[in-house]
Amino acid sequence: MTNDITATLADYVINTSPADLPDAVRREALRSLFNIVGCTVGGARHDITDRADRTLAPFAGPPHATLFGRGRKSDILHAALINCLASSVYSFDDTHAEAVVHPAGPVAAAVLALAERHPVSGEDLLTAFALGVELECRLSKSVSVPPAKGSIAWSGTGITGGFGAAAATARMLGLDHLRTRRAMGIALANASGIRAMHGTMMTPMMPAHAGQTGLRATLLAEGGFTAGITALEGRYGFLSVFAEEADTDALAGGLGSRFEILRNTYKPYPCGIVIHPIIDACLQLRREQGVRADQIARVAIQASPGAMALCNNRNPKDEMQAHVSLHHWTAVAFIRGTARIQDMDEATAVHDPALMAFQDKVEATLDPSLLADAAVVTLTMTDGTTRVCRIEHGIGSASRPMTDAELEVKFRDLAEPVIGAARAVELIAKTWGVERLADAGDLSRAAA
Repeated sequence: MTNDITATLADYVINTSPADLPDAVRREALRSLFNIVGCTVGGARHDITDRADRTLAPFAGPPHATLFGRGRKSDILHAALINCLASSVYSFDDTHAEAVVHPAGPVAAAVLALAERHPVSGEDLLTAFALGVELECRLSKSVSVPPAKGSIAWSGTGITGGFGAAAATARMLGLDHLRTRRAMGIALANASGIRAMHGTMMTPMMPAHAGQTGLRATLLAEGGFTAGITALEGRYGFLSVFAEEADTDALAGGLGSRFEILRNTYKPYPCGIVIHPIIDACLQLRREQGVRADQIARVAIQASPGAMALCNNRNPKDEMQAHVSLHHWTAVAFIRGTARIQDMDEATAVHDPALMAFQDKVEATLDPSLLADAAVVTLTMTDGTTRVCRIEHGIGSASRPMTDAELEVKFRDLAEPVIGAARAVELIAKTWGVERLADAGDLSRAAA
């Protein structure tokens, strides 16, 4: 296995038919695509999306692919970049919690842009998307989840999203075995992303770069550009670069029988997923025990290792820092009783004196026994009494997944301010029905 991993994965991408994917896998692929389309439209007019598009648009090529929610087209590489950036800008995208990766954005941006230039059926697009997400999750697990020995310093989506995007688009273009391996190699050679960038505009740009480089890798391979064909397992290949010890079974074991996409999850709140169980606990205390913010003297949070490593950030200075601040979201939950996109607005939320002051009451400590979707919040009230809420599995986790109806509410809330209520309803129907489309490009065109 360790001698031919790239070849094995290329064969899997090439030879897997839609019928080979179990119904549950196709269903979760559809849910993943649905969620990310909503996120993409929702983030289309964000200031960060505007900045990137405005800066790079003068250098773009012929208008072949739709910029979601922006009312115009661009070349497919620019579209992949901007659409993926939009999908990630609110930290509302999907998460494979175990693999520590947000897999759908880079793959969806690449396949949806390519579909407008290279027509395929909706069924073929969804199959390519499912395979790309699957391989992205597997690659991330192989270098980040024990028994693998990796580093949390790498951005999982940044270093693996291009591989997933390349696999999916190579499948869509029908590349042969050699060129598919070359596409994978080109994408892996461009793998990048470091967590030091979290809390900055680079947070959404890292997956966007991955989606664009994955698509570009496939186009280069189709055009005869060469690359090493053992990019994963070869000497000084990806696995040796990004892990002290890789788990090759997580990457290539059980292909066709074990599906990581079934563990993909969707966020009910627009922030780092490891904060979600903390928000659940705070909202539950507020709602079910009638706790008011002015009654609270101290908030003690027992947090998971991931929450402490990534989101133990008091007093964020701007929206991007607020995405990864458990202190900010604790204050929002108790003072406002919400956890919405509006609660990251720099002027009205991040710099809200009441929210900033409340954060001084919040202390988080590491509880290594807690899973990523768990948290314990203990309140000390001004009268000396205590209140406790323990969340074993946060809403939106694999153990408490969002329903299709809840995903639709999220989609509408994201899309309506950008494209209007009527078009949002039409886009919801078209996205759920993507497998019935003769031309998958119709989905992207409906999101203009």
